[in-house]
Amino acid sequence: MAGVSGHVALVTGGSRGIGRAVSLFLARGGAKVAVNYHRHHEAAEEVVAEIQKSGGVAKAFRADVQNAREVEAMVEAVARTLGAPDILVANAGIGDPDYRGAWNLEEEDWDRMIAVNLKGVYLAVRAVLPFMMEKRWGRIVAVASTSGLTGGTSGIHYAASKGGVIALCKALARECAPLGITVNVVAPSKIDTDLLHAVTPEEHIPRLLAQIPVGRLGRPEDIARAVLFFAAEEADYLTGQVLVVSGGYGS
Repeated sequence: MAGVSGHVALVTGGSRGIGRAVSLFLARGGAKVAVNYHRHHEAAEEVVAEIQKSGGVAKAFRADVQNAREVEAMVEAVARTLGAPDILVANAGIGDPDYRGAWNLEEEDWDRMIAVNLKGVYLAVRAVLPFMMEKRWGRIVAVASTSGLTGGTSGIHYAASKGGVIALCKALARECAPLGITVNVVAPSKIDTDLLHAVTPEEHIPRLLAQIPVGRLGRPEDIARAVLFFAAEEADYLTGQVLVVSGGYGS
């Protein structure tokens, strides 16, 4: 099993939560890992240090995923220092802990959600595709959400952004398949991260757990395993797929 050994992976939003777990799993699989962050430099460096301590290769790269110039500069820096990126995990995203209904949603809140969660995926994809096309091999895995399939409970702007990621990846998979590049989506539900706790009052957690058939919140590692599955060399006949990782919630 070749897995991801010898490849160069860029993980956006790689410093915390799901992104951190994905970065660690890719490194354990033998990939060189570019850990993207925006504001959490110290957390990103901690991920890099943990990878290096285990004998892996990693480096932190700052970029705001909604800024085209920053994303392009980051990808160029990854190529110079670690090698041409041929695995992209588009994970960076935000939620809205203040959301109270569509009738209260401000235009700037809508714009920011779409810019980070959807445009950020597009910009990262656009920046890495030339390297993958030259190699005629690549793996693009986007982390969306079950909200993009069901509407969820996190707001119309969040659901729209994640639904957009799913549609983007399905269209991209068709375009990229002849080039040796696969494009897939992992759609988590209730994962035990800072984002979940920011948008879910703690007193609601017991009621939430009662709705999850497996009886627990998801862990970042659950999502990382799904990402690693799609990123592996052996997954060359899987493209345009959405893998729901929800513990049975909502099914």
